[in-house]
Amino acid sequence: MRKNFGKKPWMYPLPVLIIGSYDENGVPDAMNAAWGGIYESDQVVLCLSDGHKTTQNIKKRGAFTVSFADAGHVIEADYVGIVSANQTPDKLEKVGFHTVKSEYVDAPIIK
Repeated sequence: MRKNFGKKPWMYPLPVLIIGSYDENGVPDAMNAAWGGIYESDQVVLCLSDGHKTTQNIKKRGAFTVSFADAGHVIEADYVGIVSANQTPDKLEKVGFHTVKSEYVDAPIIK
């Protein structure tokens, strides 16, 4: 099906990006980021507000991972997008996500 959105600076449907990071104590965090995508062949762009715990983690540790949510994890992806690690530091445990440290950057990968 085709729908004309007119001339807009976005595309639809947008992927659901899950951004993983570690806080200053090494606690893993993840958030749902709706505004992001490929910028260059070796770069991504993310639009994250400064108030997010993930944004602060990235600024402090200089690293993050990007995962794509799939249809089988809609509830979990929604949860990490609604619940803030500023108020719920153990939100990944609560949603049932398990992480391992990336072999490439100082950030978690969601298994």
